[in-house]
Amino acid sequence: MAFGIQNERLERQFPTPRDWTWISRMNYRNAKSQEDPEANGTGLIDWASTGNMYRLLIRRLEDPAKDGYGLSEQDDGGIYVAGVGKTGADLENKSYAWKQGYYEALMGAARAAEHLDGWVKDETRNTAFPPEVIIGPSNPTPKPVPPGAMSPPLEENCSPAFEAPETYYMKILTARGFTTKHKLHAALAYADWLDFKRLPESAEEMYRWGLDIATSAAPSKSPLVDHSTGVIRADAINVSSNLLQATTSLAIHYARNLNISSALPILLSVLRARRSLPPAPPSALTSEDAEDDAPSSYLSNILSLLRSFMIAPSYPPPPPSGDEPPFRSSSELCEEAGVMAYIGEVLFASASYNEGLSWTREAVDLAEERFADVNTDKAGRIRCQECLDVGLGNWKSMVVKLANNERKERQGRKPGWLERGTQHSSEGRWMQEEKVIDDRIKRARELLNAKRFANSRDGKGSTLLFG
Repeated sequence: MAFGIQNERLERQFPTPRDWTWISRMNYRNAKSQEDPEANGTGLIDWASTGNMYRLLIRRLEDPAKDGYGLSEQDDGGIYVAGVGKTGADLENKSYAWKQGYYEALMGAARAAEHLDGWVKDETRNTAFPPEVIIGPSNPTPKPVPPGAMSPPLEENCSPAFEAPETYYMKILTARGFTTKHKLHAALAYADWLDFKRLPESAEEMYRWGLDIATSAAPSKSPLVDHSTGVIRADAINVSSNLLQATTSLAIHYARNLNISSALPILLSVLRARRSLPPAPPSALTSEDAEDDAPSSYLSNILSLLRSFMIAPSYPPPPPSGDEPPFRSSSELCEEAGVMAYIGEVLFASASYNEGLSWTREAVDLAEERFADVNTDKAGRIRCQECLDVGLGNWKSMVVKLANNERKERQGRKPGWLERGTQHSSEGRWMQEEKVIDDRIKRARELLNAKRFANSRDGKGSTLLFG
């Protein structure tokens, strides 16, 4: 009975496609719960176990005798790519829920593969170990295993613990039947991984693949982007959500690799395109947000809880495809604030200190304003919260740098004869602004009621240029 109740609880937290078998649905719920530190109750993620659960699920979904009934290869016998394996199948005959679940399983396996990069499996004990504890010629100074852990493996008994991330990303990118958003997110995730592995040229190719995916599905027949630079054309109209995301990601890639001259024009074109979006229709909160914000009585909460136990929840409907332009709603203004924060970082990194600070301040003001707006939906508020975190952290990092330079300059400079008799130790402009930022961070913490701003108070900022 406890097993059944647990699975019903997980089903409501991680809904599964109704056209999967019971075992596959259970594997999916278990994999998702293991990947969620709050759901598994440990605060940690066992990536070896989580990855294996996703892998078992994918095998069932691709097995024609199980949940893969009706799948077909795009060519006779399928296509194999060296170092990647078999490419994606033809999913056209599958339902939206089936494809969405398969996509999430592939992305989950790719995330596990990234965390297990370099890990090995001891074939004699079927156990995964990190590479630094292996005993063998390739690791002459192995680290000791934690107390209570299994003894470290011998190199001759080891094999790779998991497939490479591209094995799963490429299945999404080469399959037939996934949406533009599915393929774009896979391309950008793989590109981020390549950036992390310090392969900037390969990462740029993947970011540009994502850009091609987004532009190929755009409703406009006229060219929207200069593909040589990634800049959105000034006369572009109806720029889709996918295209905005693809170009922004390419710009962030350039900024991370200190290619400021390529990053800044793209970000400015993205901001221009966002400010040219059609206005949002006169509507209040979405129905979901309206239900959440409506006052509820104790009795209605009890009845809602009982109803949720008796009636299985329906699978979530498809989200927007991203092929259409978004409205310039309150939520989209949060995205606009994020772009402004990126522009501020890039300008500051190019030694345009005042301009960078100005853009960053405006980004913080806009994010704070949109977060407090009742018309901003949940996703928009989350984005505004992220932008506030990044913006305030960047603002603090910028001013701390300028204040330190100001202190060094004042310490190394003797007061002139006109300054004698005055308090030369008074605080300068940037030292005063440090206090202003601390007050803004305090106000933001009160507004958001979130502890996550502790990092901003330390001046860590974002990972784009201040990481």
